[in-house]
Amino acid sequence: MFQEIYKAFLENIPWPTWISSVDAKILFINKPYEAVYNMKLEEVQGKHFKEIVPEKIAERYYNELMQCIESKEICKNEALVNGKYLECTLFPILNEKEKIDAVAGMIFDVTEQRRREKELKNGKDILRTIIDSLPEVIFYKDKESRFLGYNKAFERYYNQRGIYDIKGRTDLEIYGDQEVAKQFITLDKEVMEYKESKRYEQKIIDGNGIMRIEENIKVPVLGEDGEAWGVVGLSRDITDKKALDEKLKYISEIDALTGLYNRYSFEEKINLYTREEYLPLGMIMGDVNGLKLVNDTLGHLEGDELLKSIAEVLKKVCKAKGHVFRWGGDEFFILIPNCTESMCEEMMTEIRESCENYEKQFIQLSIALGEDVKYNLDGNIYDDIRCIEEKVYRQKLLDKKSMKSSVLHTMKKTLEEKNMETREHADRVANNAVSIGRAMGFKMSELDELELTAELHDIGKITIAEELLLKPSKLTEEEFEILKTHAEKGYRIIHACGELIDVAKSVLTHHERWDGSGYPLGLKEDEIPLMARIISIADAYDVMTHDRVYKSAISQEEAFEELRRNAGTQFDPQIVEVFIEYLVQ
Repeated sequence: MFQEIYKAFLENIPWPTWISSVDAKILFINKPYEAVYNMKLEEVQGKHFKEIVPEKIAERYYNELMQCIESKEICKNEALVNGKYLECTLFPILNEKEKIDAVAGMIFDVTEQRRREKELKNGKDILRTIIDSLPEVIFYKDKESRFLGYNKAFERYYNQRGIYDIKGRTDLEIYGDQEVAKQFITLDKEVMEYKESKRYEQKIIDGNGIMRIEENIKVPVLGEDGEAWGVVGLSRDITDKKALDEKLKYISEIDALTGLYNRYSFEEKINLYTREEYLPLGMIMGDVNGLKLVNDTLGHLEGDELLKSIAEVLKKVCKAKGHVFRWGGDEFFILIPNCTESMCEEMMTEIRESCENYEKQFIQLSIALGEDVKYNLDGNIYDDIRCIEEKVYRQKLLDKKSMKSSVLHTMKKTLEEKNMETREHADRVANNAVSIGRAMGFKMSELDELELTAELHDIGKITIAEELLLKPSKLTEEEFEILKTHAEKGYRIIHACGELIDVAKSVLTHHERWDGSGYPLGLKEDEIPLMARIISIADAYDVMTHDRVYKSAISQEEAFEELRRNAGTQFDPQIVEVFIEYLVQ
């Protein structure tokens, strides 16, 4: 009876199940096994496993069988079969004498379980990657303040101090300052006891012996029962932020660059002056012309000097009449209590005249001005300011192009003063380049662009030291690298004029080579703008056929030979032939 019950039990187990003898002969398989592996009990009973399954599987099963028999313990093994993860569990069947009569086995499909485990692992890996990529120090501790885990930033902090064994230890065991370590642990206990986050700052010494300021946050980790079982902590370096806060506090009223009152002070003063005793209130706004162009071409230090010069003029003109503020980046504001329209006009005229008479290298001081006078307290003063801004903007539009033209002219003049042959060289390159363009059928607008490119192709040399430009001997590698920067600097100078973007690109690339070995971008063949390819040939020819401080001129025939020798490597071969044909005529 019991035998029938056992058999019925095995038949109704939903997983493929079998029983084999200790010598791997099949004694029993259940219905799920028959269904999955397409075999019948009567067909396989008494047969060896190797007679019914592939040799490789039979060999593996036999090894696992022997392991189970030898250990007399349950053995589990997993394998990927036809895209499914299958777990095989073997367990010995012992008789009353504790000897093995047979071995039973079951196969479980654990594919879904492994999929969920993989998803969970991937999620953990992503979270781990995110935490490790953060610059802040992150850690978590147990109830005894022992470190259970931490991110890379935390690990680096201690590794730099020669401490590598961290997990399972407390601050008292790894932190250098014992008193501070005790404070850490005390805070941990408070966070867990009161179940509230704590935020505090602390000074530390970094690996370079420099004092730093850290902001620390500790948060209790609560279980399902609401009890705290640990602490998560985060520390970030706020030294720079604190320094910035202090600096902002220091300059809360005075602009650090110009020494004028700043925008914050303006808000305070405007509240003071919008009273009857200060009316009529004169207001003048100024917007510096050419600041962006100076920043882009000469650098921000020269731009700062321009702002300081303008501030100097404004302070001198205003004197004790009113207050001058730096309103924004290139904007200034003047408040003049008890002022009339004629007084504002006089002051603006004086500002313009002072700018014209101010001695400043490279650029003439210029500022667009607008004014208004408030006679009563009606209306919002910021509506008046918006009207002034519109006046300034209109004037700035009128001045914009002439200012850019003036600056570029000044740049070219400065370059000529650095190298006396630059003007003649640029003219010759321009004449030859335009002739090539005509031979290639360029339109008038293209010829104009080509001529302008030729005239400006060396404009970047304004930033190169004169000693380097006129050096009679061969340049060192370092000096040549400096000289090469003139292409990029010329690009920035010309690019500042929005109308000359294509010219700027050609100036940038006029030292590129046909084979891609030029500078600064390493362009090759048709990647190089056509204008730049023409300038490259015209420039090289002029350099070869005219005396330079570092070499003597060669003949036209020798120059032709050199151009042809480098056609296809340095120069566009087709343009070389067009150029030589033009010169031979």
